[in-house]
Amino acid sequence: MHSKESALRLGFTFAGCYLGAGYVSGQELWQFFGCFGRQGIEGLLLAVALSFFFGVLLLRLVQRTGCDQTDALIVHRPSAFLRGAVGLLQLFFLFGIFVIMAAGVGALFAQIFGVSALWGSAVFCLIASLLSLLGPAGMMNVFSVVVPLLVICSVAVSVLTLHRTGWQFVIQPDPTAQPLLRHWAVSACSFVAFNLFSSIGILAPVGRELQAPSTIWKGMALGCLMLFSIALGIFLTMQASPAAAKTPLPMLAVAEALGAGWYAIYALLLFGAMFGTALSCAVALRHYCIGRFPGTAAHPGRFVLLLAALSWGGSLFGFGKLIGTVYPICGVLGALALLGLLHHRLTLPYQK
Repeated sequence: MHSKESALRLGFTFAGCYLGAGYVSGQELWQFFGCFGRQGIEGLLLAVALSFFFGVLLLRLVQRTGCDQTDALIVHRPSAFLRGAVGLLQLFFLFGIFVIMAAGVGALFAQIFGVSALWGSAVFCLIASLLSLLGPAGMMNVFSVVVPLLVICSVAVSVLTLHRTGWQFVIQPDPTAQPLLRHWAVSACSFVAFNLFSSIGILAPVGRELQAPSTIWKGMALGCLMLFSIALGIFLTMQASPAAAKTPLPMLAVAEALGAGWYAIYALLLFGAMFGTALSCAVALRHYCIGRFPGTAAHPGRFVLLLAALSWGGSLFGFGKLIGTVYPICGVLGALALLGLLHHRLTLPYQK
């Protein structure tokens, strides 16, 4: 694969790991950053910088060691107990995100079509679980299509909304909001820890296919640029439309105010974001299970049915409630995992 093409696809894949229902809908960004006012922008900048640093560190570590298993990357010592604990934590992360995406699709279908969120989530869980059998290549193909469209559409909706309001907005904290964490810097670190730890199992198999270190640097830079462009646009839009921030899917409410066409487009792309994230989690779950339980590869149907049934059951708790519960817990635990990655890298001899 050509170097530039690899860097571009890597950037799309890295951005796609973040661009789930919470991110693109504005719900996640508002709770982590928007409610802090001006300090939320500082939090965004810190989050992007940390994402770039640890993203490069992860993929270079995969290149140096040839290892693509999350537990071995985080725990350098061959400790069965510690690696087993990390493996269980990774399963919890990936499964939790899959469940949140399923709940998001249920909320989206209920809002658009008026159908039961229960059935929308059920069909989504089954399809995403089934397509996980395509592996990392299929996942990257999905991201290469969905992510560019998400960037263009979300930025366009943000610009049009800000233009419609006359670019008049006041960036200030929301006294009625309940932020996931009480300080903007801690919130930014938690945001990165959660998203990156849940992405290790997704990115590590991709990292083994990359040859040149320059591809990693370029791909990470492109991915972070796309993430920041979307996040800043959503941040400013939420400040200009505070009423939308109170809805389950804020940016969809903003798009609806622009007209039926924008509403339909954003709803479709929001579904694409949820699908891409859920698919990446399902692929990573299967990759881990095959590595630890080789019999999984021989019975793909059982894996699909079990994942679909369990994730559908979890999605019944609701989209907003799951974000407010799962994300902060995973952020704290994910920070320890990132420190493990850093420690592993520091144990290796220096190499340019």
